[in-house]
Amino acid sequence: MELGLAGKRALVTGASGGLGAGMAEELGRHGARVVVHYRSRPEGAEQTAAAVRAGGGEAVTVYGDLRAESALERALREAWAVWDGLDVVINNAGVVLKAAALDAGSEHWDDTLNINLRAPYLLARRAAGAMIAAGIPGVILHNTSIHGHRSVPHFSAYAASKAGLEALMQVQALEWAEHGIRVNAVAPGVVPVERTAEALEANRAGFMPHIPLGRYGAVADIARLTAYLASDAAGWVTGQSFVADGGTLARLDLPRRPKPPAPGAPEPVDPS
Repeated sequence: MELGLAGKRALVTGASGGLGAGMAEELGRHGARVVVHYRSRPEGAEQTAAAVRAGGGEAVTVYGDLRAESALERALREAWAVWDGLDVVINNAGVVLKAAALDAGSEHWDDTLNINLRAPYLLARRAAGAMIAAGIPGVILHNTSIHGHRSVPHFSAYAASKAGLEALMQVQALEWAEHGIRVNAVAPGVVPVERTAEALEANRAGFMPHIPLGRYGAVADIARLTAYLASDAAGWVTGQSFVADGGTLARLDLPRRPKPPAPGAPEPVDPS
């Protein structure tokens, strides 16, 4: 399938490693020009940019601490100036801070919401405003999570941030559709990246019963989906959340299989 990404100008936040790096590299393989954003790993950002170039795309890096509005605005201006505009903005940067609700204080909440929800909100509205002013029918993608649809204990702030981002995506899609700007979300399931691969491998036996396809996701799974949504091939797609989780959420919706009765146990009584 021809995605029509050749020459497109894209900004990927949090692309010094993990899913962001995979997204940037996949865009590069389709000929996109990519601005690789980073906050704390310049060497990782340079490696991502080199991989984009090796795959056939163009790439530069830009620094920005998205927790500070002024730094966010500066990073976006620098990214916009590289190729005199942006066609695609991917809000990938995020944090996962795990704590029980009774233990998570206001600092835990603020740190999570600032990066996972406030920063994407600010970046998207500024990017959309610039696209509208320049007459660019652009694409904005938010990297959310299956936790935005259904969560587990100890992820209260994270789940709230991702659910909020899912709702924000729908509102932005409605408001900016008249300008030809498409807004969608990618909601990954369990995907090992550098910082989580060892722990996930150690807990494989506990995770696999919840993933019907029987494997963890790969960075490439999410990157390919992101490239499609960023491309002309998805030109009539907006306001949607695309879950990529190996069937995890579908399995949680299924009724639990009842345990077989113990030998000699009486037959259950029909309450009707």
